[in-house]
Amino acid sequence: MEDKAMGKNETKDSMDVSPEPSNSQDNVEDCEMNGAKENVSCTCDCGGSSSKCAYVTADDITNQTFETSDAAYNLYVSYARCIGFEVRKGDAAREKGGTLCRRRFFCNKEGKRHEKFISNPDRKREHKALTRTGCEAMLSVYFDTKSSIWRVRRLVEEHNHDLVPQCLVHLIPNHRGMTEAQKAQANTMHDNGLPTSKIMGLMVGQAGGYANIGFTKKDLDNHIGRSRHAKLIGGDANATISYLLGKADVDPMAVAKYSPTSENRLANLFWADGISRADYQCLGDVLAFDTTYKKNKYRKPLVIFSGSNHHCQTCIFGFALVENEKTATYTWLLENFMEITLNKSPNVVITDGDEAMKAAIRKVFPNATHRLCGWHIQQNVTAKIKNKSFAKDFRKCLYVPWHPDEFEDFWVTMLQQYGLEENVWVHQEYEKRKSWACAYLRDKFCAGFRTTSRCEGINNFIKRFVHQRQSLLEVVQGLEHAVRDYRQIELVSQFKSVYEEPVLTTGLKSLELCAANYYTREILAKVKEEIQRVVGLDIVEEENISTLIVLMVKECEGRQRVYRVVYDLNTENMECVCSRWSSEGYPCSHMFCAMKRLGLQKLPESLLLKRWSKDAKKYSDEILVGSTVQDMERAFLMRYGALSVATAWMVFLGAQNGPSFHDTINEVYRLTNALEQKSGLKKQATKSLAQNLVDDPLVVKTKGAPKGRKERGKRKCTECNNAGHSKRNCRARNVKNIPSEGDGSGLQAGSDMAKDNPKEPMDSQETSVMPSAEVDESSTKEGIDLSSSELNNSEEVPKPPFGSHQWLLQVMQQGQYPSFGGTQ
Repeated sequence: MEDKAMGKNETKDSMDVSPEPSNSQDNVEDCEMNGAKENVSCTCDCGGSSSKCAYVTADDITNQTFETSDAAYNLYVSYARCIGFEVRKGDAAREKGGTLCRRRFFCNKEGKRHEKFISNPDRKREHKALTRTGCEAMLSVYFDTKSSIWRVRRLVEEHNHDLVPQCLVHLIPNHRGMTEAQKAQANTMHDNGLPTSKIMGLMVGQAGGYANIGFTKKDLDNHIGRSRHAKLIGGDANATISYLLGKADVDPMAVAKYSPTSENRLANLFWADGISRADYQCLGDVLAFDTTYKKNKYRKPLVIFSGSNHHCQTCIFGFALVENEKTATYTWLLENFMEITLNKSPNVVITDGDEAMKAAIRKVFPNATHRLCGWHIQQNVTAKIKNKSFAKDFRKCLYVPWHPDEFEDFWVTMLQQYGLEENVWVHQEYEKRKSWACAYLRDKFCAGFRTTSRCEGINNFIKRFVHQRQSLLEVVQGLEHAVRDYRQIELVSQFKSVYEEPVLTTGLKSLELCAANYYTREILAKVKEEIQRVVGLDIVEEENISTLIVLMVKECEGRQRVYRVVYDLNTENMECVCSRWSSEGYPCSHMFCAMKRLGLQKLPESLLLKRWSKDAKKYSDEILVGSTVQDMERAFLMRYGALSVATAWMVFLGAQNGPSFHDTINEVYRLTNALEQKSGLKKQATKSLAQNLVDDPLVVKTKGAPKGRKERGKRKCTECNNAGHSKRNCRARNVKNIPSEGDGSGLQAGSDMAKDNPKEPMDSQETSVMPSAEVDESSTKEGIDLSSSELNNSEEVPKPPFGSHQWLLQVMQQGQYPSFGGTQ
């Protein structure tokens, strides 16, 4: 087949190559650029051997044969890079059997844009820049059936446009693109939470500049977008559920629960890994959960179950994405949480004042104490009772650990002082006092929780990993990275507590040493503060009752309150009336004062709470003695968590260098094989999940103010407080400033003004009393009677059509303009 574009314009720069080879030895030439000259200016590691650094001439193309048409295209692209233009693939011809026999490759500026796209009068979008100039540069290759290779038929070198300088060639789409290594590096960094802007900056720094990296920021964005869509084949919801269920291959204890809507869309999703489930068995006595928003593109509220570990740090127990914030949704969520935690109910639950949460907690955790967030209550006090003194006194009711009788007396006095005996909101809060007042929660262990501020801290922390434009799968993976960081922080704290010895600074060395050997560093710091307060205490009375020793401890300063401490010689139990140990989990200063008086050299065993110890996650066979299936599963979870903690340090040490890594991994394989043979268990791959489990969820409507800008009110006049004008052209102000007929001050002032500024009558188009049409309308709407205005100094003056200068001219022609306050 003949090329249609050949016979039109032959140029002197076009090269025709004979279809018959002159030398039979050239038929088997390699399709690679063997004839390409090395670029002597190349400074990279390739030494000029790379296709991007090799210098290709027209002779290198015409003297070349190719095994495939794509090889010819690649060589022509390399030639275009050296010259400075872009290549696009043209038409192709096939034989009757469908075999490709001819290909043509053109300069990207070949052809011209059709006139209808330029002269369309209804076009709304702005025109794109013209990129077609009718350039005839091209390469035509054909398939030689005799030798079964591709040969060059024609090469046109001349261009009718300026070529791109070499300093800008790397921006041409043909000559840029990401390599597989760059794609893998970008994917790794993106999966670990880095935004594309930082990924681009890092890779540009590694390459030594934008000219050397080989792609642009837009190329990186497109690659990340394609990678994201490739992970969501079959739908976002299906991909997320399949990912969570497939984690059983790596973590057999990982669990995921979900529920569909009536339309078979994803409604609620809850998941937790094995370590979170094991942590809850050890540290799940106090549970806090809160809802956060704008963490996925469906606007599904994210619920985070958290607690406090033995280092007073955040510990994650699970995550959930819910459809709404109704009682039924929270009930489903808490019931599934109870199921995966083997029906272990927390002792204390901390949330905000959401009524749906409260109803679900009462139903699922009937025996748990529900503590309301103190910060939210303070915000309500500020909003409902706008009195700073009252808010300060109310804060005392929140946080001061009074006896309940003291709380009641202070509450009555406070209401009488501020006159709030009949306030409805105050009475409503009083009815809920057992959920927020420390006086009624002093005997409840809350692990340091008094507000949901730690939940707010989690929400702020995960902003680095999730945002409102992410899919569900990306949210799940981002939260895994957040949990990984939390566990790394815990591992570092555990290392410091175990392998670093604290300095003893208090006077009670023996008791402090005992506390240092048992508690973590964070708890030890609080215990040392209690020991240091012993200096300000004194024993004022001591009484022996059988095996009990009753000590009355008095404060030397301040309110000088007296606290009763009881110590049992037989059981070594010690109790204090302040209930600090019951609420915080470590001895109070009154107990340390009693230990000093009794001469104790170590802390009583009854005062050592294991959840604050260094071995809080260490498993012992005496922890669970029950023989039920649930007890056995709970024991398995605790052993699982203990092994996870024990191997974490081993993994850290084994990854320090190559030899230690190989030794550790070989030992792990050996021990794993031995355990498999002993237990008879084998690792089984997860079965392939069915396609289309549920459809993607719809975008939900969350709580809060609607999205959108708040409309601003119209600007009002500061003189008359009406909208539509300003003080400068306010009619009411101008009428008030008009002098009366008997007052000649205005006329005299007008005369002086006229002398200083002689003007034609029509030159003065704005006067101090001349209202605009807009003012007239507003004045009419406000009911102002213009007929009674001082503007009508005589009946002969015509009624002004405000906003028109013809009325002013007519008045001045009648000689009645001096009554306008002196303006001529």
